[in-house]
Amino acid sequence: MSTAGIIFSSLNNDTLTRLTSDRTVAAIPFACRYRIVDFGLSNMVNANISNISIVANYNYRSLVEHVGSGKDWDLARRAGGINFISPYQSSHSSSAKLYSTRLEALRNMQEHIAEFKEDNVVLMRCDAILNFDLQDVIRQHDKSGAAITFVTKRITPDFSAKIKRLMFSTVAGKITDIAMSNTYLSKNPELSLDILVMKTEYLRTIIREAEGYNYKSLTEMLFRSLRSRDYRTYLYDGYVASISSFLDYYRASMDMVNNCAARESLLNKQFAPIYTKVHNSAPVIYKAGSHVENSMIADECVIEGTVINSVLFRGVKVEKGAVVKNSVLFYGTHVGSGARVNCVVADKNVYIGDGTAVLSGNENIPFYIQKGRRI
Repeated sequence: MSTAGIIFSSLNNDTLTRLTSDRTVAAIPFACRYRIVDFGLSNMVNANISNISIVANYNYRSLVEHVGSGKDWDLARRAGGINFISPYQSSHSSSAKLYSTRLEALRNMQEHIAEFKEDNVVLMRCDAILNFDLQDVIRQHDKSGAAITFVTKRITPDFSAKIKRLMFSTVAGKITDIAMSNTYLSKNPELSLDILVMKTEYLRTIIREAEGYNYKSLTEMLFRSLRSRDYRTYLYDGYVASISSFLDYYRASMDMVNNCAARESLLNKQFAPIYTKVHNSAPVIYKAGSHVENSMIADECVIEGTVINSVLFRGVKVEKGAVVKNSVLFYGTHVGSGARVNCVVADKNVYIGDGTAVLSGNENIPFYIQKGRRI
């Protein structure tokens, strides 16, 4: 059966404010050369989904520049392909504010969704980074006849999140109880990854019911309809980076250099590549005397000093005598001679001058430098 995709790009902006002052969540750089949206897009493309709508409402200039026509994902098509949707308030809306939930966005996308010819639709947020077999989820959904299938992850007692998340209790894959929590619940051990598969017609039904009963969120609808609907889960057992805070982002970035299993699960699956925008960039230059350990370094970087356990995006320069450890440096960051940088996330085009003594956070409180700052 055919499937359409909808990606919500910015529902977590308010908990990632350091990284989203100039961009949406979907456009946050990750793992040396990617943006977070690349993982959702690639999962859909690898499942043969070719009609994908990206929902955005503000700060999405860099996202549009990154995705473009979708050609790097083989989505530059005459029919389907990539569509950017910015849901608007209808004339009868009582409030002029932008949408804050998926359901509000969907209600204002009715005309767009009415044009879907696909049998199924996948709804996906951008704050869970994973590389999984979405096609198998769709197959299982069709086989079970469920109203909605949620992709979930079994969590451990040390789980915590900045925002409350949906937690499920299941019997043979059927959801029997729902809770909202930002910590582990032994009664509801499956965490929703906010990836939902349903029939397109059922999505239209949800939107009509939401208007009729004035529901504000999908979660509210789930709580009200659990006993009368067949909701199921697809339990994913691979690596997931759940990004609900700046610290989550930093830890997930460090996983890319420290956790081989995580890196392999996300980036090196033979039949599930992660696609991204291709840049015709010069290779990295490692000058005499430079020293690099356990790091991911993108094209156009120039390394004269020391880089250890770090992630460097395109165009970063580390001058002679500089030491960068346990850090994430975005595009165009310059680390001057003699500077010491540890547990730092530097946004685009940051300049750290020669002889800067020490800039350091720690693994639980990484230090953030705003875009374009000179230190």
